[in-house]
Amino acid sequence: MLIEIRSNKFMENGKVRPPITFNPGLNTVLGNNKGSNSIGKSTFLMILDFVFGGEDYVNKSVDVQKNIGVHTIDFKFKFLEEDYNFSRSTGDYTVVNICNENYETIDSISVEEYTEFLSEQYKLNLPNLTLRGAIGRFFRVYQRETTDEQFPLRSAIREPEKNGITALTKIFNKYKLIMEQQNIVKNAKEEEKTFKSAQKFKHIKSVKNKTELKKNEKQINVLNEKLDNLMSENSKGLSDVDSLQTKEISELRSELSILKRERIQLESQKKSYEIDNNFLKFTQQRDFEALLEFFPNANIKRIEEIEGFHKQVRTVLTKEFKQSRKNILDMIDSISENISTLEEKITDVSNIPNVSQAVLTQYADLQNDIQQLKDANNNFLKLNELKDRSTKLSDSFNLLLKEVLSDVENQINKKMKELNDIIYNGTKTAPELIIKKHNSYSFYTPNDSGTGAQYKGLIIFDIAMLTLTDLPLLVHDSLLLKQIEDEAIEKIIEIYTSLDKQIFISLDKINSYPIDTQNILKKTKILELYPDGGELFGYSWNKTN
Repeated sequence: MLIEIRSNKFMENGKVRPPITFNPGLNTVLGNNKGSNSIGKSTFLMILDFVFGGEDYVNKSVDVQKNIGVHTIDFKFKFLEEDYNFSRSTGDYTVVNICNENYETIDSISVEEYTEFLSEQYKLNLPNLTLRGAIGRFFRVYQRETTDEQFPLRSAIREPEKNGITALTKIFNKYKLIMEQQNIVKNAKEEEKTFKSAQKFKHIKSVKNKTELKKNEKQINVLNEKLDNLMSENSKGLSDVDSLQTKEISELRSELSILKRERIQLESQKKSYEIDNNFLKFTQQRDFEALLEFFPNANIKRIEEIEGFHKQVRTVLTKEFKQSRKNILDMIDSISENISTLEEKITDVSNIPNVSQAVLTQYADLQNDIQQLKDANNNFLKLNELKDRSTKLSDSFNLLLKEVLSDVENQINKKMKELNDIIYNGTKTAPELIIKKHNSYSFYTPNDSGTGAQYKGLIIFDIAMLTLTDLPLLVHDSLLLKQIEDEAIEKIIEIYTSLDKQIFISLDKINSYPIDTQNILKKTKILELYPDGGELFGYSWNKTN
């Protein structure tokens, strides 16, 4: 538990305040009976959030940082009778200092390491749940985005409702079960998507629908019949052709076909080059002197220069054509050698007595066609299996999620009704949490939409969470409490004091409450703030003089 907080910036009437020490249960920050503002009640609760690893004290308490400047907060925890001293500066707030009993720094660790330590000590180290993910939502302080009475699970204004529901399952230690099933569904969908993409981009053969499937089945029967007839006619030789031999022959023939097509294309290119080259070789004897008979003023010298340029171009192009033709001839020779090699391999593989090459080729083609049709059908059936599996797993996951969320919802609503009945002696409706689905919920008090009822519902929700889970603490600012009728506040204060976990509240105008309630608030007081020197930092910077 948190034992104390201190800072040399905490002042009262010109003097540094002594360390602020805490109770195991309720801890009250009191204001005066005039309800004075800007004295530091909310600021101190923000500092508590800072002590528990938050950043809003630095990022949102702008006036404090501007007027006080960089300062350090010292704080002490006690776990299993052992004290742990730390400090954290508003300057470099990404680290927490490990200190000795005099708050002298011994070592420094990251905020993440520090909050992991607190999670372990508070026994809140549940799967996929961080300390901030758990307690951050329950620091209900002005300037923090956690005071929305209609969305008690929200840790920030723009946070999706889904995140709050996920956090709820983590705090109730239900998330691991959900996550495991969710991963199974995710993997099944990924497998289905990958297989479907392979079909789409023709990486694997597949029919498109059941009509094509049946058509393929009929074709397979026809081909099997042809294969049986072929084997009957050549039973002795074909009995020696095993499946591996057949497959090898088919693959060799396919490769041979590709090479032959490539050779035909290259030979076609070679002919084109030869035609172009012959065109370049064509020259016409030009008698430019005779030209003068018709055009006495023709510039023969200029015409000869142009003709010389054309000869140079023909020379360059002729050289390039020769090199290109040579490259094509080399490629044709190489492919021809490969074709010869493949033909020899096919002959060797298919060299079986009593079976002609034509029969063997026909046998291999039939086997190959049958297998391709079977693959296309099997891949179609495989995709349907994957779709069915994905759908069933999704349905199973949705049912599990619904059961888990329903169980959590029922536990919370039952506890809130118990608490509400204590506060109102069973005479008023209790707040209700309705989780519609995994990404949507509502929170309200039936037949009572007043401001006081809404904030009362928020506080009851927090107390229910504190009693049902391993949450170690709650923080409630006067912003929430002062909206609630006095009669309800009296009962809520009594409930606070009955709990064995630390609760931090701020409140003022306590003289308006019954004596018993005043006594509780005074007894649990850890800090009392007031104007003109009694503010948290000893002064208020909103005054003009």
